[in-house]
Amino acid sequence: MPASLFIEHCPNGLAFYINGELQFHTEDEQIYHEYLVVPAIALAAKRFSDLSVSQDNSLNKGIRVLICGGGDGLAVRDVLRFPEVSSIDLVDFNPEVLNLAKTVFAPFNENSLSDRKVNIHCQEAFLFLSDRIQNIANPDDLYHVVICDFTYPTSPEETRVHSQEWFQLIRQVLHPQGILSDNAVSPDCNTLGFWCMYQTLWSAGMIAKPMQVCIPSFHQLGYGDWGFFLAANEQAITKAELANIHFPNGLRLLNLDSLLATFCFNEAIAEQRFTVNIHSQKSPQLLYYLLNHHPNIIESTDANIDFLALDDAQEINRLSQSWMRSLAIDPLRLESVAKLWLEQMQKSHPDFQKLLPVQNPYHTPKMTASWLGSVPQLLEQINLPRLLDRVITRGKDLPPQAIADLKQLLTKLQSGNQGEREERTDVALNRIGSETFQFSTSTKLLISLTVTMLVANLIAPDSVFAKGSTGFASSGNDTGFSWGFTGVIITTIGLTWLSNLYTDSDPK
Repeated sequence: MPASLFIEHCPNGLAFYINGELQFHTEDEQIYHEYLVVPAIALAAKRFSDLSVSQDNSLNKGIRVLICGGGDGLAVRDVLRFPEVSSIDLVDFNPEVLNLAKTVFAPFNENSLSDRKVNIHCQEAFLFLSDRIQNIANPDDLYHVVICDFTYPTSPEETRVHSQEWFQLIRQVLHPQGILSDNAVSPDCNTLGFWCMYQTLWSAGMIAKPMQVCIPSFHQLGYGDWGFFLAANEQAITKAELANIHFPNGLRLLNLDSLLATFCFNEAIAEQRFTVNIHSQKSPQLLYYLLNHHPNIIESTDANIDFLALDDAQEINRLSQSWMRSLAIDPLRLESVAKLWLEQMQKSHPDFQKLLPVQNPYHTPKMTASWLGSVPQLLEQINLPRLLDRVITRGKDLPPQAIADLKQLLTKLQSGNQGEREERTDVALNRIGSETFQFSTSTKLLISLTVTMLVANLIAPDSVFAKGSTGFASSGNDTGFSWGFTGVIITTIGLTWLSNLYTDSDPK
């Protein structure tokens, strides 16, 4: 996972960027690290008050902390505020960041990586935990606190350390009464991604409480409030417990009142937690939500939810119900996308944002509407009779009903039936919103074909659609319709799924 590192020297301090994303600004990084580190260590100090660092400086007693990521040494600095901590394992895969922590960042992290309590492991965190589990022989080998301080994930590989499998690994190295502190994404700018992380934590068996904090330098770059999760392995965190923790001296902003306030979320934002899916290595939902964060579509209300006041049993029950529902609305599955299109096209006011499988962070609703408006012209470029003939020829594994529908549609198209041409026009997405819109089988197939190509384009863009030299724009001759074999296979598979879908919904 290569990373581009950039240090900006400013009049008011130093800013550090990885892959163009601000990691910290020395002017206010203390706020971020105080909320990431102090509540977790203070809770552990309370829960494990029977542990104490021995007078002979033995490291076998006291609180054991694992920091994953955080190679800049700033989180380590704040962990070292607590004398109850006996040892810290720091795991970061990037040697350049670790070197900066020992040199350029040393004045800001107070030479934390040189402390005798700190053990540095230059390794990928997932592999470190997998190896660590093999070496746990007794409860003394478990960590009392795990702190995750990762960069913003921008690839499937980077979302691995936010997966259900990752948190299940953490549970195995964390003491049953232990605490996890996890940095997240912005709950107001990346609402669905934030709650995807929340759902994933609960699904892995953690008892999670969400937090949001205002960090000025993040706000200046449009990142919004920043999110964290404070989670327990088995013993839930309560407001009464937090009210009795001890804060070390010298904190910049964190105090009990400000800490308790971070657990309150606007009700409209909070309710989105039941609309997302769990992120796992087999189904990388988090990256989908981060690419499709749909800014400004959630309107805040005056009501707030205090997550410290929620009943954890009721919360897990409601989350479990949403997990069952999510099985039918997985945005990464072709069948789900097709269902969504059919549902939205029958609404008076469809949600255009939901019609595209993937968008980038700068994709606005206006751009989406404009793109959808171009779909009719795009479909006109397709030599549909040739396309259907090719699919029928190669799609021998399609259900008989699907083949029959395709042949019927092909016959109508070849006959030049005026009514069918009008029906083709109905496919145009500028008809979305028609209150009397009724789908025929052929119309459904055309919609399905459009959706299939959209999804297939995500998988094999150069073979299927719009890119490269193998597009299927009609030129009126055989050589003009050169369609990549991969695209045919993908589309055939997609049509098989969709044909089954129609069979289920329409017994005729």
